[in-house]
Amino acid sequence: MSRLAVVALLFGLVGCTKSPPSNQDTGGPSTGGVATGGGERRLNVPGNESTIGGDKGAGEARFRLAADEGKLVIETSGDAKAGGEAVIKVTVNPGELYKVNTEFPTKLTLENTQGVTIAKAELKAGGHDKAKGDADVFEEKQLVFAVKLTPAAAGNYTVNGTFKFAVCDKAGSTCLAKKEPIAIQLAAK
Repeated sequence: MSRLAVVALLFGLVGCTKSPPSNQDTGGPSTGGVATGGGERRLNVPGNESTIGGDKGAGEARFRLAADEGKLVIETSGDAKAGGEAVIKVTVNPGELYKVNTEFPTKLTLENTQGVTIAKAELKAGGHDKAKGDADVFEEKQLVFAVKLTPAAAGNYTVNGTFKFAVCDKAGSTCLAKKEPIAIQLAAK
């Protein structure tokens, strides 16, 4: 029995190598949305450090919502009171020829801000199941997240974040992923 264990161990050690298989990501720099050999294909993703030619900022404009694609609105309900909860609505209204892509994994991520308590720092909706998730409204004609903030004291605050969503033309032939930086202004009395 012990000989069988030794033989199995030897085969296991001989079969192991230090180099990764050619079909695995080695963590090296991406070459963009092109085949890299070994059956591997890497794609550029919003916020990814790699770009194809040019500088990083050149591709960021395509991830911003253009005027014809729709409008991103941040609505505050007036001045907030120190210690009281304020509700701010972050809304996407798609343009006339576009719709909200409800299958896209939509996410609003807020950064911690000193002096402000965020009820939920990451709001999600969508995906393959088209789940409403944390959204107040999640339809092709409108997307609304209600952000709940509580300022600790009187003063002016800015809560920054990132909003990832997608719009598609109404024919559904083209979908555009968006990654919008947001800044929620909060004035507390």
